[in-house]
Amino acid sequence: MRDYVQSVELGVSQQKGVNVTQPKVWLKNEFVRVGLAESLCTYVMMVFGLGSVAQVVTGEGAFGQYLSINLGFALGVAMGVHVGGKVSGAHMNAAVSFTMCTYGRLAWKMLPVYVFAQLLGSFLAAGTIYAVYYEAIHDYCGGNLTVTGVKATAGIFATYPAPYLSLLAGFFDQVCGTAMLLLCLMALSDQRNKPAAAGSEPLAVGLLVLLIGISLGSNSGYAINPTRDIAPRVFTAIAGWGADVFRSGNGWWWVPLVAPPIGGVLGAGIYKVFVEMHHQPVSGQGGQLVEELQEENTPLEKQKYISSGNVCV
Repeated sequence: MRDYVQSVELGVSQQKGVNVTQPKVWLKNEFVRVGLAESLCTYVMMVFGLGSVAQVVTGEGAFGQYLSINLGFALGVAMGVHVGGKVSGAHMNAAVSFTMCTYGRLAWKMLPVYVFAQLLGSFLAAGTIYAVYYEAIHDYCGGNLTVTGVKATAGIFATYPAPYLSLLAGFFDQVCGTAMLLLCLMALSDQRNKPAAAGSEPLAVGLLVLLIGISLGSNSGYAINPTRDIAPRVFTAIAGWGADVFRSGNGWWWVPLVAPPIGGVLGAGIYKVFVEMHHQPVSGQGGQLVEELQEENTPLEKQKYISSGNVCV
């Protein structure tokens, strides 16, 4: 097949006195490589994030509080960036991918690959946490899987609004949270400003998610990510919670789908208008303009080959 290149078996071969070590097979198709990496990093992020929620809920406060959930998702994001950062950029968020396409940092033809990979990773992570905490969940709720009420457990997997929150206020909440996410991600990757130090990008992004959680998370669980929310929601509908996962909160389910992409484009645009567009030219030797700064593998850095189907970061 074109997507695969056969090579020698793993190990060291003797050829004319030269030791050659090569992998047995590797992927060349960029869509497949990116999709696999994005699925895996999303899976890692969601397993740690959903796992932290499951532990807090089923432990009834004995194994952590709200801060534990914030830390779980933050560190999960950091680990996800380590897993897929140099291959897919570890977006792990359809709002991030959509925003990068909007501003020309990712080819539009790559968007379906990212969205599908993120959905797959999130769905599998929900299934994993359900399996790991199956007995704890059923012991906690007595086998009655509910979306609302004192012993509700659907919130382990997807986000739901607080009882006081209207759909309009919730929509603004999600737009605002995602706008802050993308605004700060743009700053962290801006090589002409004050970017995250090389090698510290995963930690910086994780701290950003932690900051959003502890400041903007109480209204609706700060989904700020369409694929993070809808895939586990679909899983819970299949696993026993039923159609109530879509009816609860006055039909809340569509808000984390629609609001985050709007917020992402808005937040990134604000950073560009207020900061990025006004950077002074950088001069190199002889006074000539340096058109391209040294590329860094930061979470949102633009690569020169995006037009050929490769990814941004």
